[in-house]
Amino acid sequence: MDKKIKALKEKFRTANRTEIAEIDEEMESLANSHNRSFSKAMVSAARNTSQEISHLILKEKLKKVLPAISISYFAKTYFKKTPQWFYQRLNENTVNGKTAHFTDEELKILSHALTDISEKMNETASCIF
Repeated sequence: MDKKIKALKEKFRTANRTEIAEIDEEMESLANSHNRSFSKAMVSAARNTSQEISHLILKEKLKKVLPAISISYFAKTYFKKTPQWFYQRLNENTVNGKTAHFTDEELKILSHALTDISEKMNETASCIF
């Protein structure tokens, strides 16, 4: 069921009105004939979509600051990792057959790192004049 829902979800992303109507009919048929497994698959699909959105939002939020900071310094200082490691997670690259992403703990470190860099920049700016 998960594969069927995932396939319909992918199809929906580029569907025209006619195709959307067909997808709706197929979803309704699946819901009526396999209520329990359909419900579980839909919850799973919703969780996956939520995760995808969270990663896109993170990337969008970082878009303004990443060009202004050294990712090499950032990755080494705050994560004890390489810049490649950082970009693999940011871009959700496949690493060893799995999609790389930041863990909740790594997101906390990322937030702290950005705050720390911001404070250092503000301190430096206030010392100039």
